[in-house]
Amino acid sequence: MNRLDAAARAAQVRAHSRPTSPRWAVALAWLGLAGLLVLQAGAYTTALPLSLGPRVILQPWLLRQGYLMYEQIVDIHSPLMPLAISALAPLIPDGLTLAKLVQVGLLSATTLLTFLAAWRVSGPGWGLWAAAFFVAWSRAFGFGKLWHESLLAPLYALLLCLADPGAERRSPARLLLIGLVGGIALTVKQHAIVVVGALAVWHALSLWRARRPAPEVVRDLALLGAGAALPVVAAAGYQLIRAGTLAGMWRWTVTHSFESDYQSTSALWPTFEQVRTLAVSGLLAPAALTWAWAAHRRADPRWRWLGWGLWLMVAASATVYPRFEMFHLQPALPVMAWLSALTLAGALRTADRARAFAVGTAIALSLLWLLQGVSAYHIAFGDPPQHIDEYSSLAPLAEEISTRITPAEQVYIFPDDEGISNLYYLLHRTPPRFWVFSYPWYGLDPIQQRVIDTLESDPPEWVIRFASRQHLANGLPQVTAYVEAHYLQEAVVQSDEGEVWLLRRVR
Repeated sequence: MNRLDAAARAAQVRAHSRPTSPRWAVALAWLGLAGLLVLQAGAYTTALPLSLGPRVILQPWLLRQGYLMYEQIVDIHSPLMPLAISALAPLIPDGLTLAKLVQVGLLSATTLLTFLAAWRVSGPGWGLWAAAFFVAWSRAFGFGKLWHESLLAPLYALLLCLADPGAERRSPARLLLIGLVGGIALTVKQHAIVVVGALAVWHALSLWRARRPAPEVVRDLALLGAGAALPVVAAAGYQLIRAGTLAGMWRWTVTHSFESDYQSTSALWPTFEQVRTLAVSGLLAPAALTWAWAAHRRADPRWRWLGWGLWLMVAASATVYPRFEMFHLQPALPVMAWLSALTLAGALRTADRARAFAVGTAIALSLLWLLQGVSAYHIAFGDPPQHIDEYSSLAPLAEEISTRITPAEQVYIFPDDEGISNLYYLLHRTPPRFWVFSYPWYGLDPIQQRVIDTLESDPPEWVIRFASRQHLANGLPQVTAYVEAHYLQEAVVQSDEGEVWLLRRVR
């Protein structure tokens, strides 16, 4: 009897997760998705302000110049994003154009996968609704900034497409594939370890509830782990081949955050506006939680889909630690879109006496979020120029500096942060062969000494100092003392970033 009940529940879940729809509905859904993709791509390519920093422009270019990750480029993130962009550079040599195309490509992929994930569970209409939700909220969630999380977003949306939380057994191939996606996410950013752990915990609990034998649990978790390990081993192998050591990779991606005061000096708390954005966009999350609990108590297998979505959304939000910025929540948005679509679709399948209220709620929320989308995309197309944070204001400065120094003379920007590092790229000059930002969590004595040793071994002719960044020099007193002892100010240039001082090496 128990086996028959289990089979019936499994059949019910499968029927719930694979709805059928008439062809005209499918065609309209695909047509609507195409319109959303065109709107989104056009807005991000031509109109909306973007943020394309050195991690996606300068760093891939440096990799093409022969710089080594973690040995000559200090980066506390996993390596896949800059490595992938640098691999595409031969096809599109211009760094700005390449970064914009990568950004639009990742946005489009995330939109498509969100559409497919929601369709898989609730049908094409709700797939289109989820895609529209994602497009409407993408700007508020910082998708204008191309960052590591921009690559995590489509990977987590792909997990939604692959997951089958209602199944009591999964094929080895599916488990390996899910683990593989989680492992790729780990090579994008270390925070993905939380998602990989969440996958393992959810699967283990599912098997435990189904009273599966311990060897089967161990086998499934081993398959998940093996899939996740493959990309990590591949990334480590690539680094070992290129650099001949894994010491730098281990230090910067794992131990540095614990050796330095990164956790405290980099921490940011959410602002009221950020909390308001999350509250409005996540209006259906409490409803999903209460519905999942009620469905669980009724032995309705649909609770597993809601529970899985909530579980993944929380895990995907781990990237917000320790710096609460909306762009760090990019990976959570496709999950939120999927979960909201699933919750509304379920509400509209309620009993007749509650259907009117559910329909009214769905219409009200859809209109509210539609207004959010309209307000986010209100910038008129073709109104030049499109502003690129961390890039646009540096272009005229690079032209001015180029008239004051010879092509053979090298430069060193100090203090240096993500807002100004692309100046190296615009000047077509590489930084010293140990490039590190001037943030306080890089102020450890061995790091400062490594910077000084690099400057002494191949001293640049010029040091470029931004008056607006001088407070950062306080965190690197040894480097500051070296620069002040070996360089004298020769010129002052006015720029959109304020005064810029050109210091020349004392001979």
